[in-house]
Amino acid sequence: MLWTIHVHGNGDLYYNDQLVVSNGAYVGDSAWPARLATLKQAPTSVKRLEISVGSWGVSDFQNIKNLIAAQGTGTNSILYKNFAALKTATMADAVSFDNEDLYDVNSSVSFGSMLAGLGYKITLCPYTNVSYWKSVKSQLGASVDRIYLQVYDGGAGNDPAYWNSQLGMTVMPGLDSKTSGGGHTPGQVASRMTEWKAQAGIHGGFIWYYDAILNNPSAGSAGDYAAAINNALSSPNAGSLTTGGTVAASSSNSPSGEGKEKAFDGSSATKWLIFANSGWIQYQFGNNASHAAATYSITSANDFPPRDPKNWTLLGSNDGTNWTTLDTRSNEAFASRFLTKTYAINQPSAFKYYRLHVTANNGGAELQIAEIGLYP
Repeated sequence: MLWTIHVHGNGDLYYNDQLVVSNGAYVGDSAWPARLATLKQAPTSVKRLEISVGSWGVSDFQNIKNLIAAQGTGTNSILYKNFAALKTATMADAVSFDNEDLYDVNSSVSFGSMLAGLGYKITLCPYTNVSYWKSVKSQLGASVDRIYLQVYDGGAGNDPAYWNSQLGMTVMPGLDSKTSGGGHTPGQVASRMTEWKAQAGIHGGFIWYYDAILNNPSAGSAGDYAAAINNALSSPNAGSLTTGGTVAASSSNSPSGEGKEKAFDGSSATKWLIFANSGWIQYQFGNNASHAAATYSITSANDFPPRDPKNWTLLGSNDGTNWTTLDTRSNEAFASRFLTKTYAINQPSAFKYYRLHVTANNGGAELQIAEIGLYP
């Protein structure tokens, strides 16, 4: 997300405070288009580039309304020419409406229709005035393919389920990153996203904003926040066999809310923690059933990577006494919080008990795991 493009009164387009398009021509940094093109090239996983227009305390949408009133949105209008030039330069896939200065439906729809004609998709980024956004979304129809709901600052009280019902589309809620003045840690983001997935069926989310993450590195990296969202919404235990059984562990010396069951609750926002650098945790299938598993996954927790498992053995048993070694791993490292790694089981077979025996962590005095999954 290129945040943010400002539309000046004469139609000039500024990327924050830098002029990039004027009189229908790209006039910005000559190297910028080539750098933007690399965002969609390996090894990145970026598939979509969006331009955001507007923000708080600006007059972008007022200027858009005035320009449309004076020139319209035809091919000879300055808005058309400048946004065409911007698309050529950036190869952006969509324009996101961060309209916080003027809630005028007619001019917003005209602007969106013009952009759609240029090949942009339209995304909406509301925080208030649901009736305005509902009208814009309805009139632009299929041109709108995503809605990013602000759930921070003025929109902190927003309920994604309510906006879903009003706009007829599942929104992607966003939270602010942790700063000295407030915001959310990666762990808190994972928890909120997990709740919204259950309550509102969300399938995407976002963090506002990158500069704030860079300015507070101790709270987590951009990768940590991305992993928090991805793992909360993909659910590391989706399709896992580990539901409804009984959990045991080598130690019950866990802090409140971080007991052994948390490793099998389907949420990377919670974790199992013991005050030891080694130990085991075990899953027993319920109803005397046994299941074959072909893979298993481990998700790192939301803090202190030295606590993450490093060396371990996965064991299977039908009686809880006699164990078969299914997999052994050494020198594993979880480079970021909420990272999920999946491993093949070397001898898949039907067992009633599965035990993960961690013989060493990455150097901490405690051992932690956010989530374990077993998959057929």
